[in-house]
Amino acid sequence: MKKVLVVFLLIVAGVGAFLYFPRGGATTSASNAATLAILNTAIEGARAGSAFAPALDGEVYATGDLVRANVDGRAVLTFFDGSSLSVDPGSQVKVVALNRVSADGIQVTIEQSLGRSWSSVQKLKTPDSRYEVRTPSTVAVVRGTGFLTFVQQLASGGTQTTYQVDEGTLLVSATAGGTVTVAAGSQVTIAEGAAAPASATPIAPAPRLEINGSPGLGFLVVAPTGQSCGTAGAKAEIFGCVVSGDKVIVRDPAAGRWGVFLTSPGAIKTSAFTIDGFVGTSSVARQIMEGPLVAGQMVRSGITLKSGPPLTLSAFEPSTVVTSVCAATAPGRVFASGPVDARADSVKTFARDNKATPVSLVFTEAELNQVVDKNAPSATQGVTLSDAKIRIDGGGIHGTAKAATQFLTVTASADVVGGSVGDKFTLKVSHLAADPLPPGLIDAVKGIVDSTTADVSGSVPFLVKQVAFRNGCFWVSGVTAN
Repeated sequence: MKKVLVVFLLIVAGVGAFLYFPRGGATTSASNAATLAILNTAIEGARAGSAFAPALDGEVYATGDLVRANVDGRAVLTFFDGSSLSVDPGSQVKVVALNRVSADGIQVTIEQSLGRSWSSVQKLKTPDSRYEVRTPSTVAVVRGTGFLTFVQQLASGGTQTTYQVDEGTLLVSATAGGTVTVAAGSQVTIAEGAAAPASATPIAPAPRLEINGSPGLGFLVVAPTGQSCGTAGAKAEIFGCVVSGDKVIVRDPAAGRWGVFLTSPGAIKTSAFTIDGFVGTSSVARQIMEGPLVAGQMVRSGITLKSGPPLTLSAFEPSTVVTSVCAATAPGRVFASGPVDARADSVKTFARDNKATPVSLVFTEAELNQVVDKNAPSATQGVTLSDAKIRIDGGGIHGTAKAATQFLTVTASADVVGGSVGDKFTLKVSHLAADPLPPGLIDAVKGIVDSTTADVSGSVPFLVKQVAFRNGCFWVSGVTAN
């Protein structure tokens, strides 16, 4: 894994990019686009007019771009205002329009031709802001809401679209005529060629989770499907998830293991985190986790939901203090501590006795910067790096550095995204800025680049299913070999 981190360093310095990646060309800024998070493989993207290709975590999508989830694929598009669009397997969405307007307003038009999506829309800041979803039979307009869109192929031909609203209000217009208002707790279904009904109908009763935290306690739950929701980070990616103050409600939750992340900026003498399983108006299952929390502390736990009937909740897993949100939310057996160089070897040892087992390698921004300091090409190799700095967020790994010889100093910056392609760890430079490098500087580091970029894909000792970037950290997850 050390070689992978050295590759980051060389890319940041601008050297690897000049040798292996095209220079120039248009780039898309995340400040005016949507950032893609891949929850499972089989996600493909197509830039305006181009063919579909495997998508990578941290890539940005703008007007005219498409995202397609194959049979096992799940992904989340997060827009620059914090709104998000979660995409289920078998779905296809297109960013028809995405623009920043005055006073940090946003105008979004999404075209969904098939499958299920969940929109969590931030309160729109300006009168000219707009969030719109188009399907073959409808156009839906919102101003701050959470709703599901389901475009279903009919056996008789054509499609029908169902909207279910869990928060706020949706105004749905049928392409064949008519408009209907869909309030929270209601739904509407409109087929191609059909007019809008006079009114929406109530959503059928379904089990739900009600999750509460003590005042000041930040929390995040991660569904078995990989989406997250909670007060920490203001995320609402899970289908049917609504965040209100210190409370989260998830309608029709998926069965399986739910990850739990707890944190607090200040000390809490006795924190309480409660999950209730409801059927109708009755709580049929409850689990509580209590205890003190040190200021800034981060805790990992989990709980298993069985949908039944009856709906049941396991006891909370023993809580573990972790050093990053990635270590708290990455799936499977997590390797997030110990020397960076030895972490992949620890996975290899674990894999010998644990076949086909979910695992994750976690690295933090601080660790990458330590590797940068220790592994910068030295003056004896003809190159000296200085002012190297790496930052990680949902858009990938971002780095800046100065590469100097006796005669020239080059300042470079690069953005790196990653993902799983063919079950292997893959990196790509999504953006590069640097002054032209002379042949002498390229020759001085060519051997280093050749020796480190050749085997990046083989540096992770398991079948890679996900690469995820979060604020201050990233993880590589997958399963050990059979």
